Amino acid sequence: MIETIDCPFASEIKENILCWLDAQEFKSVLGEAYKTNDYTEIHIPEIKKLFDWIESISTDVANKLALFTNSLYNNESRDNTKNFKIDAYWALTYPVNSWIEPHNHFPHALSFTYYINAPQESAPFIINDQKYRIKEGQLVVFPS
Repeated sequence: MIETIDCPFASEIKENILCWLDAQEFKSVLGEAYKTNDYTEIHIPEIKKLFDWIESISTDVANKLALFTNSLYNNESRDNTKNFKIDAYWALTYPVNSWIEPHNHFPHALSFTYYINAPQESAPFIINDQKYRIKEGQLVVFPS
């Protein structure tokens, strides 16, 4: 299960994030996609704005994702620990016919991907053999 949310200010942050990414080094990963380094510091105001928004909605999204599970997350005694912080991020770009190997983000509970640029002919987001058509400016949150 995933949650897809439209970013309310996607058009405001797109160009500056793309300009910043143009200056970053990308390295090939298995599947012929390209990945930046892992970052822990926020480098431009647009990424801060995006991450502040993501962190502000993360508990509600996590609650939805956990709703019909037997997870300990749903235990009332854990209500005061339901907060999430982005601790690392990176960017990926997918040339035509590229992909990335199935993987997980253990030990994290949630992961997300934000689609800064998603041409109409882009391949779907695939998780657990399910395909999702994602649009530019959408945030996708899923169990790690």
